[in-house]
Amino acid sequence: MPKRVLVIDDDDNVVKFFSLALSENGYEPVGASDGSEGLEKVKEVRPDLIVLDVMMPRRSGFVLFKQLRKVPEYANIPVIMVTGVADELEKQMTEQSAGEDAFDGLKQSLAHAIQNMREEGLVKPEKFVDKPVDPEDLVAAVRELIGE
Repeated sequence: MPKRVLVIDDDDNVVKFFSLALSENGYEPVGASDGSEGLEKVKEVRPDLIVLDVMMPRRSGFVLFKQLRKVPEYANIPVIMVTGVADELEKQMTEQSAGEDAFDGLKQSLAHAIQNMREEGLVKPEKFVDKPVDPEDLVAAVRELIGE
């Protein structure tokens, strides 16, 4: 029976892209489009690993990660967190006035989220990868964490 990988990302194209790469390499991908749907899928399909986008509406990747780590039956599911820092920076730069530094704002937000996880005694995800993700690198990271 193939190992099940839950892909949670608000970009449907990313979910499809990751799912295709995973299925072509013998995994059973399951997709979710945000953190809320992702939490329901975790309960429903009991994945062997989760590929989780950091920046999402309704429930960010960090919020979902924290929730999962607090529930004993989900706490040991390996998580690969995917960051789209470049895309988020571009978005913030267009929304902010020219005098503000979007990069510093994003760094502070991420640092704050990571600090909160540390203070709550939560360990970090098993891996962080940055978008765009090479499909071979994603599959290699999955293999490293859960095998074939």
